[in-house]
Amino acid sequence: MKLPTIGTLCLAGWLGAGSASADDLGWRPVIASSSPQKPLPQNPLARPTAVALGRPIPVSLGRPQPLLNPSNESPTSIQDALIDQASARTVLLDAPSIVRAQVPEPPPLPPPTTGDPILGPDPYAAPPIGIGAEPPPPSPGFWSQTKEMIMGTGPVPGCGGRGRFQSDHAFDGFISPVTNPFLFEDPRALTELRPLVLVQSIPSKNWIFQGGNAEFYGIQGRLAFTERWSAVVNKLGFVSVNPGSGSPFSSRTGFAEINLGPKYTFFRNERSGTIAAAGATFEIAAGNSKVFQETGQLSIVPYISFGQNFWRTQYGSVNFMTTGGYNFATDNKRSEDLFLSLHLDYDVANWHRLYPLIEMNWIHYTQSGTVEPFHFEGGDLVNFGSTGVAGSNQIDLAFGARYKFSEAIQLGTAFEFPIGGNKGINDFRWTIDMIFRY
Repeated sequence: MKLPTIGTLCLAGWLGAGSASADDLGWRPVIASSSPQKPLPQNPLARPTAVALGRPIPVSLGRPQPLLNPSNESPTSIQDALIDQASARTVLLDAPSIVRAQVPEPPPLPPPTTGDPILGPDPYAAPPIGIGAEPPPPSPGFWSQTKEMIMGTGPVPGCGGRGRFQSDHAFDGFISPVTNPFLFEDPRALTELRPLVLVQSIPSKNWIFQGGNAEFYGIQGRLAFTERWSAVVNKLGFVSVNPGSGSPFSSRTGFAEINLGPKYTFFRNERSGTIAAAGATFEIAAGNSKVFQETGQLSIVPYISFGQNFWRTQYGSVNFMTTGGYNFATDNKRSEDLFLSLHLDYDVANWHRLYPLIEMNWIHYTQSGTVEPFHFEGGDLVNFGSTGVAGSNQIDLAFGARYKFSEAIQLGTAFEFPIGGNKGINDFRWTIDMIFRY
């Protein structure tokens, strides 16, 4: 009887203890959420977690974390471990995450500069020579520069690749006129030497010279400083006058007056083939008086020259050229006149070799001179200073051709005869020239 009674009491005590433990789980406090918008569900098995107090909570970044145990005690049962794991999930979801990003690379340093730090780099400083780069070529010496200046070798700065004193070759399809050579001027800026020969017969009806002939042997020169500015020597040579047998004058030969002046090409359009120039020729009466080349002192002849290429076909093209101007005398001894010259040529098959041409020259005398009692004048060859020429005209027509062996060597010739007005001392003229052009 004694043993059953003791066993019964022990069994009853153990059952009472288990009931008390189950009652304790019902009143434990609920874990408060750190997010006011998302309250935590009340878990009767959850234990209160520790407060962070502003300390950062580590992020696992995918690594497994140990179960939280605020009391730093090892879980006593599987139930306690589950409670700690649920508390950790709650805290990790509600707590703000701290992510550490990679520090960006610093920006590269600016390249070194030269010059003042405030005013900036020197724009005229030479660039540094890199490693392995070739040094700049040495500058030409004194004699090399002198040779380039005289011979015109090498391009000229600011001239679009032209050599020094080189002709304007953008209009090589043109040719220079042949007749009226002392007044009819090509509008291009040219560098050339042009030997020239004129042979003309004097009308037999001319009561002063009564036939015979007059000749000119000389040279013309042109020098192009740029493709627009050039200087021209129109007349430099000798004049020969050989009258007929009944003339009071004998045959004479002497130095001719000098004609020269500047020329400016003020318009040039390579695409349309248009070019125009203006200039002035100074007729200096420094020749021999025996051949009437010392009349008065000086005449100034301003002029305008124009050239146009047109009618371009596969068989060739046409070039037109004209020069017009006025001859002003600086004294009352020399005669004054207005002149106009026209030129038309055809570039056969666009070869730039053979150019048949036709030219016409017109001179209208506006004022007589006071030297010789003549009723005629000498055209572009002689200024007699005749007293009876005012109001008269002289009109000549010429046919000829120019042939280019190359752009540097050209030959021209034309035959000219009067078609109206006063013949003067020209009953027929043959002009021949040779151009050596740079």
